[in-house]
Amino acid sequence: MTKSEIKEKAKIKKSLQAKGLLPPDKKRLNRKKFIDEAREQWEKRDLGCILWDFYIQQALVWMTSYTDMNLRPSPQAVGAAKVYKIALKLKEFEEEKRELGETKYKFKEVYESLKDIMEA
Repeated sequence: MTKSEIKEKAKIKKSLQAKGLLPPDKKRLNRKKFIDEAREQWEKRDLGCILWDFYIQQALVWMTSYTDMNLRPSPQAVGAAKVYKIALKLKEFEEEKRELGETKYKFKEVYESLKDIMEA
């Protein structure tokens, strides 16, 4: 597509947005702020609720089901699937350490066991 075609396409899009035929451009998500807010809300959650494991599981089901317009798994769904895999790997890691009689381990050891999942 040439530069003039790109400009023309942008002009048409803005015109359609002004007429209300297309939704306005979505504001870019501030990821750090979003994560910080989510952590803060989580830390303030009702600790008297005994269903948090259930709610987390339901949230993961919703997120892993999330697809794009072509019904392909979204990056968010992949991230949620990584949470499943990391939880399973953490259990496996701790069981291996327990079998070796080790009760303490370094953060780096845990990270090394999770690295392949986190970087996938």
